[in-house]
Amino acid sequence: MENFSVSLVRYTDPDRRSLAHAAAVYLGKPDTDNRKRPINIIKKGDTLAIFRGESARFEFRTSKVVYDHLVTYTTLNMRACGGLRANEATVFIPPAEDDDPVYKELGEAHLKAYRNLVHGIDPQTEDPMQKKRLQAARTVAPMSVQLHYLLDFNLTSLIEAVFPQRIWSPGAQMDTRQVVEAMFKLVREQDTELWDTIYDYYGPEAHAWKRMRMKLKREQPELYEKLMSDYGVMRSMWD
Repeated sequence: MENFSVSLVRYTDPDRRSLAHAAAVYLGKPDTDNRKRPINIIKKGDTLAIFRGESARFEFRTSKVVYDHLVTYTTLNMRACGGLRANEATVFIPPAEDDDPVYKELGEAHLKAYRNLVHGIDPQTEDPMQKKRLQAARTVAPMSVQLHYLLDFNLTSLIEAVFPQRIWSPGAQMDTRQVVEAMFKLVREQDTELWDTIYDYYGPEAHAWKRMRMKLKREQPELYEKLMSDYGVMRSMWD
């Protein structure tokens, strides 16, 4: 069972009309309703500036660990999170990559101690005591408690940062990867052609090709030069 939920609460350009208009102005074209042009911009490897004007807003219920990973992106448009300063934590979320029950047992114990402080119960003796303020009691809460929050990303940030760093290249923590995979699935449902193209040009295969290029250049320079000559010629965006 998944220990998180993600929903897409707003996607600004599902029919790609706004992107088409911006792409036409950017390239000096008269047909502002050409919805293939934004996709061609991706295929040509041109700047993704027009995608910065569109955004996707997600609503999350995840562990604080995942929240901390997602808010590292300084290109966030908007963040709304009650946090633990004014909201009481009530759910502990065990790690996704290890199902040993010891995590849940220890996490629940820490969560209970934290909640006892908030409700005026001594965690050691269970005797009545003065209630502790949430902002102070949160210092003893387990790290992996559930948070409820909204994050708004422009599409350029999703394409160049969030998806490549959290699901398309190795290294992301499993629970964060699961949440970001759900985010990608949600935006793909809004515009399948666009996001399939983005996946092709920015996804895991693209990362593999970058690593392969450096290895080929170092270990088989003659083959590298031939491939570059036959297939690596770059064309202008206006060709």
